[in-house]
Amino acid sequence: MNLNRSQLSLIITFFSMALVVLLLFNIHLGSMQEDEYVIEMSLADEDIEELLKEEEERMEELANNDPIKSHMAFNQTAKPTIGNPEPLKTLEELLEERAMSSEEGEFSGNDADFANQLKELAAKRDEKKQKLGERDAQKEEFTNYLKDRRTSISFSLVDRNAYYLPPPIYTCIEGGKVVINIKVDGNGYVTEADFNDKSSGTSNGCLVDNAIAYALKARFSPDSKASQIGTITYLFQRK
Repeated sequence: MNLNRSQLSLIITFFSMALVVLLLFNIHLGSMQEDEYVIEMSLADEDIEELLKEEEERMEELANNDPIKSHMAFNQTAKPTIGNPEPLKTLEELLEERAMSSEEGEFSGNDADFANQLKELAAKRDEKKQKLGERDAQKEEFTNYLKDRRTSISFSLVDRNAYYLPPPIYTCIEGGKVVINIKVDGNGYVTEADFNDKSSGTSNGCLVDNAIAYALKARFSPDSKASQIGTITYLFQRK
């Protein structure tokens, strides 16, 4: 198809105008996009202290209402006694049954030997019952002892949730509040943990070592921050 000059000029003008319109439309869309800003906030020492006080007040309130029992696993693994011991018959009742049976001809033999056997059987039953009672008393005392030991835990970490915060199973005699400074990576793992002497209520080495060991096992929700600082507070109950 042969085009004259006027037709070629018209086509060139049309495509040029279409190109200009598309260019203006793209510029208009670009101007409508909002600017994005990333603001990284860092907490000052005063802010951390304030957060710790708030967490401590909330933790004490929860402990008074429904404290966390860190040794519940021990209570659950305590094996209960299966059933109750069979009620023991008195020696007189057994002898009476023996006499009735003898009259009916069900048994034969020397009554004196039978009475001695009954006495021996009753003595063995009394001994077993006494041992069973002692074991139950010891188990109940041990269970109650563990039940009364509690450890309350709270943490301060902005915009993070706790995925795994194990309560310490400790053997320390002393009790008190121990605050541990932690550093958490983007995946939620605790990479560093050290003792916060200023915010803690005790510097007992046994409590501090246990708190640091369990703080390093904690796991929190992931975040875009490569590193973030926070605290974990443990309230150990004195033995």
